[in-house]
Amino acid sequence: MRRELEPPYLIARPPPAPGERVAVTADVTAGVIEVAMQGRWTPSLRIAAWVAVTKCFVEHPLAVVVDLHGLDDPLAASAPAWWTMGMTGARMAPPVAVVVCRPRATPLAARLNRLGAKRHLPVFATLDEARRAVSTRLPMTDRVQLRLAPRPDAVCRARELTVDACTAWDQPRVRRPAGLVVSELVDNAVRHAGTDIVVTVSRRGAGLHLAVNDDDPELPVLPGPASQRPGEPRDDSHGLRAVHAAAAAWGAIPTDTGKVVWALVRPDRS
Repeated sequence: MRRELEPPYLIARPPPAPGERVAVTADVTAGVIEVAMQGRWTPSLRIAAWVAVTKCFVEHPLAVVVDLHGLDDPLAASAPAWWTMGMTGARMAPPVAVVVCRPRATPLAARLNRLGAKRHLPVFATLDEARRAVSTRLPMTDRVQLRLAPRPDAVCRARELTVDACTAWDQPRVRRPAGLVVSELVDNAVRHAGTDIVVTVSRRGAGLHLAVNDDDPELPVLPGPASQRPGEPRDDSHGLRAVHAAAAAWGAIPTDTGKVVWALVRPDRS
């Protein structure tokens, strides 16, 4: 079942009109994020769409699939927005493939093709076609993955996987912050989700992308300042504050079965 992502927006936007929705889901195994648009193309939906896709780019997935079947845009006014998103992904290092899903016999698909979107923003008639095309276009990437049971030793095993990846990929300056971040993410998953966990470590240039997938749909929220006193039980929010401090960026995205919490870790400058 698809769930809507409602992150704290970084910019102000008009209140959504009736029927407007931007749903974001992640495919952890494939490294692909899907964004589904619903409603009439209005200024508020345009801003919501741009914020959602921008947040996807921050995660730096291998690809973004934009499903426009539910978009009401008879005049194809949204075409420049999708074109810009496609070009933005193409200019990233490494590039993020962006594809659009929209029936070909529509003004929007025709306008995108007239803009020359075939190279940087391919248009596919169905979501299945888009998914198949993305799977064949994705570049080879350095990635290791481990499935863990929700046991206390999961944290140690996830940290060992991350440290081994840093060694194999010759990234010693990422080892310390990456080990800290993956430990906190897995610890939170073990204590709060209590389901099987999939840890994915991927190389992103000089940094690492860490993803922890579980079957609990509740998304984490960064809490306020710490208020824990000495001798009190561990504050559940401690882990997220540590991740927030150590990672260049982090977030959470729904999946079909739960969620994935991810973090992008850059080299330690110390």
